[in-house]
Amino acid sequence: MTAPGSRPRPPRRVVLLTGPSGSGKGEMSRRSGLPVVGLDDFYRDHDDPGLPHRFGIVNWDDPASWDAGAALEAITALAHDGTAEVPVYSIPASRRTGTGRLDAGDAPLIIAEGIFAAELIAPLAAAGLLADAIVLRRPVAVVFLLRLVRDLREHRKPPVTLLRRGWALAREQRAATERWIRDGLRPEGLHAGTRRLRRLTALAAAESHQRHPGREPEVLRITAVCFLREGPRGTQVLAVRKRGTGSYMQVGGKLEGGESALEAAVREVDEELGVRLDPDALALLGDFEAAAANEPDTLVRSTVFVTRAPLPDPLTVRAELADHRWFDVADPGRGTRLAPLMTDHVLPALRAL
Repeated sequence: MTAPGSRPRPPRRVVLLTGPSGSGKGEMSRRSGLPVVGLDDFYRDHDDPGLPHRFGIVNWDDPASWDAGAALEAITALAHDGTAEVPVYSIPASRRTGTGRLDAGDAPLIIAEGIFAAELIAPLAAAGLLADAIVLRRPVAVVFLLRLVRDLREHRKPPVTLLRRGWALAREQRAATERWIRDGLRPEGLHAGTRRLRRLTALAAAESHQRHPGREPEVLRITAVCFLREGPRGTQVLAVRKRGTGSYMQVGGKLEGGESALEAAVREVDEELGVRLDPDALALLGDFEAAAANEPDTLVRSTVFVTRAPLPDPLTVRAELADHRWFDVADPGRGTRLAPLMTDHVLPALRAL
């Protein structure tokens, strides 16, 4: 078995920041001096057929208008690797206009700011990445005026639409804030919230070297399957992302009672991809150990198989998976977080084949 490498630096932790549109979340983030993931950049394009509507336009205040999975993926990459690819979204055009790269540098904290921040509390807490969750609470009249001035200045929508939407949001502001508090966000004013962010930053910087305790980590016994194909730049490997997580890894999972690694591999492929593999189509790549991608202070001990068995096109993931992606074995690129098992062991072993 390949021995695990030295543990990487502890991941940056995330402060979720929400509040009514126009309440000053961006200003609080700017005053903190921390790197910011703008969750508004993960809105879906206006011509997406599944978007909800209100006031004769897309209801941009409904979580269904937003891609939570893509936001979680970018935040996870930024927390662990310090860089992430993010979309560039035009509010006036209601569509993505490109991509950009975020760099967290040496910052111990990241702010993820937007009206849908509460959607990320549970997955970030489960991954050990959540530092705090704050809702900015300010007077209704102040927020209404700040939002209207901003939206008119940026020509976000026609003035009549902005007024209708603004009055509706003003009427709903108190109820929305109370809902965010029930969801687990801490209410703070602009100045008190800024001071809290600074205290959290100092605390995170002081504690960053203690993020991994000295106790023995839990060890999970798993199996994984590398599907290979030829792409434009050479061999590609399939990776999948589980629902509610931000890291990509191989198809596979935990062994059930009495299963061999090979039996578990065949079962997991069937459950996650709907493909029934012939066990003879799987060749052993190796046995490896690495830090778990989604469970803090946990190691995975994995038997990894490789195959070039054909997959359906288009491929649809199932069970607990959210999506899939093919990565070049020679250079998987940056900006998307790959599981440590994949980066530390699987990719080097595939290159050595």
